[in-house]
Amino acid sequence: MPGAAHPEHPCPRVLLVKTSSMGDIVQALPVVHDILEHFPEAHIEWMLEPAYAELVHAHPGVARVVEVAWRAWWRKPLAASTRQAWRKLRADLEPRHFDAIIDLQGLCKSALLARLASGTRFGWKGRACREPAAAWLYDRRMAAPPFDALIAVTRYRRLCGWALGYEPRGEPVYGLCVPAQRPDWIGGSAPFAVLLTATARDEKLWPEPHWIEFGRQLRARGLALVLAWGSEDERARARRIAAGIEAAAAAQPPVAVAPQRLGLHQWARVLRASALVVGVDTGLSFLAAAVERPVIGIYTATSPDQVGIRSRFAHRNLGGVARPPEVDEVLQAADELLQQTPVDATQGAS
Repeated sequence: MPGAAHPEHPCPRVLLVKTSSMGDIVQALPVVHDILEHFPEAHIEWMLEPAYAELVHAHPGVARVVEVAWRAWWRKPLAASTRQAWRKLRADLEPRHFDAIIDLQGLCKSALLARLASGTRFGWKGRACREPAAAWLYDRRMAAPPFDALIAVTRYRRLCGWALGYEPRGEPVYGLCVPAQRPDWIGGSAPFAVLLTATARDEKLWPEPHWIEFGRQLRARGLALVLAWGSEDERARARRIAAGIEAAAAAQPPVAVAPQRLGLHQWARVLRASALVVGVDTGLSFLAAAVERPVIGIYTATSPDQVGIRSRFAHRNLGGVARPPEVDEVLQAADELLQQTPVDATQGAS
């Protein structure tokens, strides 16, 4: 296969460069399973921002995580601490040869980071990169449709397959090893659903009245509810929605807003213990699919054809650009997924 890096080698050394963001990193995880399926003894390392390191550490197929605080370096490029960190990274990577250095990010910054390591560098050609200029920094380039023409998980799997000489097959397998854990702060013992109502871009939000009505319907079906947040504005939004849901009937299962900001590994455990996850286009929605829980993705300003959830486990992608789904549509999908994947109310109890 064109571009293949020593496909006959039983134990290739591979460096994956995908520094951010959370949702993109989750969607890149299936390449680890693909590589190990074809090269069971492969040594795989992953270069990424420290904020997401705990996520990749949860994959047993990743032998080593290389942390690069690019965002912090970019804010203070001339600071002594930045120069020292850059020298330390070069000293760490230069002596260590890789059979394939694969840039899954497609940005100039990630292509530059890839050049710090020794080995053949693989990436996309031209407009298939998020920043086409990045292609000039690779040794071998894969021709592909423009960046936004393919769903992310498919793009990543194809690039790694091209670089290492295999054809990806089947549904994506994320491979995270995460135990289920039901936190005490949820309350009660009823199975619970996680509602991911917040995202970084306001245009991707689903209206609060929709969440309130949907949450009331889930409570009527016997589900406790958990609302996530990552900033104070998101926390306030979650509290408003929770108050609106609780106003319906106090005797129903509890509604809990996370009492504090949780780390990615903590959320992964909570999601793994849930009966259902419903969320907008945000990283935790993809993480729910990665820990193999039934998940519904709600799209209002982005296309599920480009950034939709893909999983071998039960999932639905609803809505699209300028056409948010109605409450009844999401509720119908929730009923279908709950029937397909019944869960023990005590799963993951702590």
